[in-house]
Amino acid sequence: MADKESARIDGDPALRRSTDRDLAGVLHEVSNALTVVLGWIDRARGEIDSLPTVEDALAIAASRARHARQIVRRAIGADVPDDVPASVATILAEAAKGCEPEAKRGGVELRTSLDPALETAHLPGTSVILQILTNLLLNAVAVSPARGAVLLDATVDGPDDVVFGVTDEGPGVPVERRANLLDAGVTTRAGGAGIGLRFAAALARESGGSLSLVRAEPSARFELRWPRRASSPPAPPRSTSKPAMVLAGKCILVVEDDDAVFDLLEAALAARGATIVHARTRAELGAALPTGRFDAALCDLSPFGADVHGALAEIRETNPSVRIVLISGNVRDLSGLPASFEVKAVRKPFEIGEIVAALTA
Repeated sequence: MADKESARIDGDPALRRSTDRDLAGVLHEVSNALTVVLGWIDRARGEIDSLPTVEDALAIAASRARHARQIVRRAIGADVPDDVPASVATILAEAAKGCEPEAKRGGVELRTSLDPALETAHLPGTSVILQILTNLLLNAVAVSPARGAVLLDATVDGPDDVVFGVTDEGPGVPVERRANLLDAGVTTRAGGAGIGLRFAAALARESGGSLSLVRAEPSARFELRWPRRASSPPAPPRSTSKPAMVLAGKCILVVEDDDAVFDLLEAALAARGATIVHARTRAELGAALPTGRFDAALCDLSPFGADVHGALAEIRETNPSVRIVLISGNVRDLSGLPASFEVKAVRKPFEIGEIVAALTA
């Protein structure tokens, strides 16, 4: 059924365009949501002093939200910087910790095992590894019985590869589904769409690794083989101290139709000393521009509709020295603007640090 549906969409250009638009819309909303999540986590971490449990929870949430952010940025074609290499031990711990709430709900125990030879080993591609392992772990938890266990382990295979294994205590994979489980979009659990494993296998291949089903019954075991390359340990955690007043005295216009994103920007930039003016629509932009001098304008493109060039030109005409920063998941072609018309772009989902850097660079 999945293959027929894909063929139907591919064969109908109008339907394909509609599907692409739907996907773009969903990614836009997810980008906004992740932007807000990351921003408020960062704000919360800066305001706690001696609550290690809360700090740990926020650190995990922030880490997983950043991985989701990278997934979205890849999907919308934005540049994704290389991950800082992480230790294999950290990867195991983060993967298991991230799936812990789901495992508890199902009454399933998550266990991890690390080959002693990997205790000091670091790997690149952390976000992709975690994405794939999370997929495998959630599937394993879903098919394992209450009071069952799921094992996540990492072992060495020769000088070049690390093998991550996920073993469940479920019923296994039916014989008729084993041959194409990782490439045909089939699913072995109720409610599953069958896309996760196929996508995970493709992602592993694109990243130089491989995903395989190595045991199908009486329980299933999947293995992710990942190239082991020499790399340095990760940088120390970033500071969670309160932000410096790097925007003191600045007046910033924010053109954003998502109130949650605006609330985040207002709180974060005001905490750094800025005064914020909000415009949700093109009409509100026109009303806001004559009210004063703006040092910078953060602009989502959605409020401008089809007249992006006109709106940006109006901002520049009323504030010739304004610094314009586009904040959008889809930065459109701006080639029609004058050569002297400089704009920066920070693509959603962003982190507040990126916005501050664009405003102060």
